[in-house]
Amino acid sequence: MFDLNPLNLTDAPMQHFAMLVVAMILGFIIGLISQRQTIRQLEAEHDRVEADLIDWQNRPVRLVNTSDDEETNTLNRIAVRAQALNFDRIGRATPTEADDLKKISGVGPFLEKKLNTIGIYTFAQIARFSPEDEDLVNDIIEYFPGRIVRDRWVSQATELTKK
Repeated sequence: MFDLNPLNLTDAPMQHFAMLVVAMILGFIIGLISQRQTIRQLEAEHDRVEADLIDWQNRPVRLVNTSDDEETNTLNRIAVRAQALNFDRIGRATPTEADDLKKISGVGPFLEKKLNTIGIYTFAQIARFSPEDEDLVNDIIEYFPGRIVRDRWVSQATELTKK
């Protein structure tokens, strides 16, 4: 009789190849359309991270001094880690605006130097500390763990700000 085998046709391999290419193109288009939102989100996150990286690279690192003095080495080590603080939230201050931070119970002269080294100069800045900031500052200034919370720096600073 007659043969119904489509592979016996002379142009069958070409038809299979054409259908494969069409299926590939359709799959690509459908995937692109369905993932367009994800692509936009990832591109936005990439741009944000890249901008943060450029910002971090351009931030100056304040070094106190170079010497073999233990206090100076400690202050230099602390100054490098100060960039982790969110000064947009707690506020920025200059040395000319500095309060006498030693009025806070638990803050002595060297601890005040450490705080000044990382950019903390005023009671208002300390009053704006969140619990995360308290832990972060504790780590940065190499203070006893949890001591800022136990000494109630934030509430003391809030009271001193009102005066």
